[in-house]
Amino acid sequence: MFGDTDSASGWVCVFFLPPWRFSAIKMEDIISFVENRVRRELEAFGVDFSSRTAIGAAVSGGADSIALLTALSRLLPENCTLKVITVNHNIRAAEETEGDASFVQEYCRKLGVQCARHDVVRGTVEKIALERGLGIEEAARNVRYEAFETFIRCSSVSCLCLAHNKNDQIETVLMRFLSGGDSSSLSGIPKKRDKYLRPLLSVSRSEIESYLSVQGIPYRTDSTNSDTSLLRNRIRNHLMPLLDTEFPGWNNAVWSLSQKMHDDAAAVDFLSDSALETIAWKDEDEGISFDRYFFSVQQSAVKRRLLYRAFTAAGPSSRVPYGLIERVIGLSSSSGWHEEASGIEVFCKDARIFVQKARKLATESGFFVIIEKDGMYPVGDCILSVSRCGSDMVLSSQKKGFPKSVISLAGLGFPFVCRSRQSDDSIKSADGSMKSVSKILEDWKCGSMKDDVPVIQNVGVPGQPLVCLWGSLLGFRNWIVKG
Repeated sequence: MFGDTDSASGWVCVFFLPPWRFSAIKMEDIISFVENRVRRELEAFGVDFSSRTAIGAAVSGGADSIALLTALSRLLPENCTLKVITVNHNIRAAEETEGDASFVQEYCRKLGVQCARHDVVRGTVEKIALERGLGIEEAARNVRYEAFETFIRCSSVSCLCLAHNKNDQIETVLMRFLSGGDSSSLSGIPKKRDKYLRPLLSVSRSEIESYLSVQGIPYRTDSTNSDTSLLRNRIRNHLMPLLDTEFPGWNNAVWSLSQKMHDDAAAVDFLSDSALETIAWKDEDEGISFDRYFFSVQQSAVKRRLLYRAFTAAGPSSRVPYGLIERVIGLSSSSGWHEEASGIEVFCKDARIFVQKARKLATESGFFVIIEKDGMYPVGDCILSVSRCGSDMVLSSQKKGFPKSVISLAGLGFPFVCRSRQSDDSIKSADGSMKSVSKILEDWKCGSMKDDVPVIQNVGVPGQPLVCLWGSLLGFRNWIVKG
């Protein structure tokens, strides 16, 4: 990165680098390199620069999207209208996330570009994460793309350009490799999907930062980029520097792998599409069904792809474990079985395999409350009392059948959230490492009460860490993060 970051505001002070830093690439060369690459990619996508059309761009204020916006504003002829959308997720400190959106609006004003700002109501992303069993980043992505879809529809743009770059692609492939991804996921981020285009996907982050730096164009930084509780940041900040040191050129190998996997995935997709009629694929009211026998005789790669397609159609509540895929494939030659995971149930009945949403029991419940000031709040089946005492936050409540519980959390401010656990929750241990909340509750032997243990989350600071598991409300211990 070029320049210094003001961590409180998120601003980046960009300055011109000394000429020797650009000895390999002249200043005018890096500008033409990036802009020509964007133009060639758009032409390859079929964008017609000679027609009267509107092209959209999603801009967060970070280096990648500011570079994309800058390049598009210069490349597009007068007959093409550029329209921008910026999304304020409201999951970071208000001054930072508001500052990002305002920065984008001001830069668009200077360029003479239309800018639509979408502000997500604070707490919405966290609520969706809880309801759908997602991580905060994934829930934010869902909210963002919902806003994008509305923008595309209402602004009549022919496409929406996104600013993913070559580093994002490499990070994504590493993430999916470490998560046990198949050929489809290892192909990485697609350059084009429906109306979404990624013209910077073959441009590196250093090239993007050079493009902005030589022109003195400022941009914003996201304070959560240094939050290593997130897998992508651990890969970016820890794993990739190690690979750079120990295995020079590894990134080119990963990039090449993604291209090969893209071709392999296309072949498996073709075979899977061809098999749909053979296995009598059918859309059901609650999911998908298909013939057990004709499915069982398909190639393993085709069976996996068909199952992932069925799971996606059914709408899983979280990432589908590979173990479920393998169990279903192993059982597909027999009948009378039932498997369940990620909110999806798979079973064989009358020689057909059904994939559908798992039916929830009436006793299942969850709660999510945003606390912004002192007062009384309904949380699940009890009332939570909140009061600020100096630098401490004092919480008190009582569950039916248990004594009243009072806890004091040092340094916790408003706003914070009191909610039930999520599947991917983790909390800091005394030694600084992160530990799974589900594992802690299992060690406490919470049993059927594990979803009733309140989780306290500080949403007013970067990373939105968990600060307490309030076990004493149900007769268990408390897990309180100190400092």
